[in-house]
Amino acid sequence: MTQPISRRSSLLALGAAALSAAAIEPVRADPAPLRVGIIPISTNAPYYAADKFGYFTAENVAVQAEVIRGGAAAIPAMMGGSMDVVFSNSTSIAQAIARGLDLRLILAGTIIGNKPPDPGAILKRKGDPLHTGKDLEGKIVAVNTLRDVIWMTVTAWITATGGDLSKVQIIELGLPAMVDAIKQKRVDAALIIDPYLTVALDDPAIELLDWPLSKVFPGGPMAFFTVSGAMTQQRPNDIRAFIRAYKRGAAWCTANLTKQVYYDLVAGFSGLNADLVKRMPTVPVQSDVVPASLPKLTALMRQTGLLDANLDLRPKIFT
Repeated sequence: MTQPISRRSSLLALGAAALSAAAIEPVRADPAPLRVGIIPISTNAPYYAADKFGYFTAENVAVQAEVIRGGAAAIPAMMGGSMDVVFSNSTSIAQAIARGLDLRLILAGTIIGNKPPDPGAILKRKGDPLHTGKDLEGKIVAVNTLRDVIWMTVTAWITATGGDLSKVQIIELGLPAMVDAIKQKRVDAALIIDPYLTVALDDPAIELLDWPLSKVFPGGPMAFFTVSGAMTQQRPNDIRAFIRAYKRGAAWCTANLTKQVYYDLVAGFSGLNADLVKRMPTVPVQSDVVPASLPKLTALMRQTGLLDANLDLRPKIFT
């Protein structure tokens, strides 16, 4: 037999429902604006796919892309309130957290594979007898940025292959200038990443020295999307909506990775020729932050002097 509901019980139920609703982030009538600091490289194709095919719109998120040079400058800008989400190399994020900045990891960028081809390689002049870090003693090696994730892998590779790092001069040089610098003997080798790598390997005066990324950092994370801790408290549902849309973009990229529609997408946002994109090594699409990869990052940062103390990044994963 159904028991009658008293007026008091009804009021209590309504009160509980009201309290529950108050604890939930309010639903927006208008799309939630998100300012995203991003670099227009093939790694970030899932973002551009999600934007092009309406996945962000379907999640009621209005993204505004702001092209950045890198995380070292973009992270402070985000903490200052001028951006909401930032794509950054992994070492810049870890160093910022070590300095006390409250950051969260929401998505992964490139994860280095266990074997070549990698997104980058050390190149040299054709015929030069350079094969190991030991051979680079007394030589000049160029990297795009000093003391970042690429620099870290180069220095670790030099040490791992018998070289004395104190005897190798590592300089900073822009990627577009690296091939000419090698050919003109201003540097002896350089770590070059795509698309410049694919173009450089077509040059008869240039040849491969080695693939350091997969040799010293297999399974290691090269980059992440990050937000502030305050953002995770104030707008957690917007972040989750961004993640869902991005992952739909990642799924689209995975399904189309070797198709012309993917090459055209990357060409469209990067400014590259679609035929060049087609010739670049295919890098598996990654979106989930892999907890087991984070100690690999911080251990290599300790080894190469980018961190002074142990740092556990796993609690910084946004869930």
